Amino acid sequence: MLTEAALSTLIAGIFSMMNPIGNLGIFAGMTADRSEAEARRIAWTCAAAVAVTLLVVTWSGGLLLEFFGISIDSLRAAGGVIVLLIGLRMLFNNTDHTQTPQEAEEAKDRDSIAVVPLAIPIIAGPGTMAVVLVAAQQHPSILGKGEISGVILALSVFTGLLMSFAAPIAKRLGESGIGVVTRVMGLVLAAIAMGLLAEGLKGMLPGLAG
Repeated sequence: MLTEAALSTLIAGIFSMMNPIGNLGIFAGMTADRSEAEARRIAWTCAAAVAVTLLVVTWSGGLLLEFFGISIDSLRAAGGVIVLLIGLRMLFNNTDHTQTPQEAEEAKDRDSIAVVPLAIPIIAGPGTMAVVLVAAQQHPSILGKGEISGVILALSVFTGLLMSFAAPIAKRLGESGIGVVTRVMGLVLAAIAMGLLAEGLKGMLPGLAG
């Protein structure tokens, strides 16, 4: 079972990585030429895809780690580096980590953009998966993974709800408002990443703990 502090850190980490508020502008831009009903359908399909992806990582990611012989400490350290890099990009409002220009151009011609690129890699990208995977390995019990799954489902529903009203929210926030939110999320991520990295390094190099 997750402690209150661990649960708070998990919620902050996943929410910051998913960055649903900061990604509203991207969603609104990608669905600008679609009807309101279609945009909402895309929003909820994206939310479902995010939930399924992260739930699979939660319950099956450990098997992949065992297959490759990856320890929890090395995972923490690697996850910390990934999350730190993404957090620093967000801190400087650089969204290149979400998708490449080629992916963005290709997405314009797709009939369905809900799963790729919106769900993966924009919302449930490598950083989000890393945060979830580390949490699942730290709390491997059925109850622990159940709580992580609950957080994932709640945040996925919240993301779907936000994106359903992306156009008016993005218009009200404006570019500057979305930029401020993105920078704050980036700072939170950088702080969480340093904790992950420190814990991972102490586990791999016990001498550092002294």
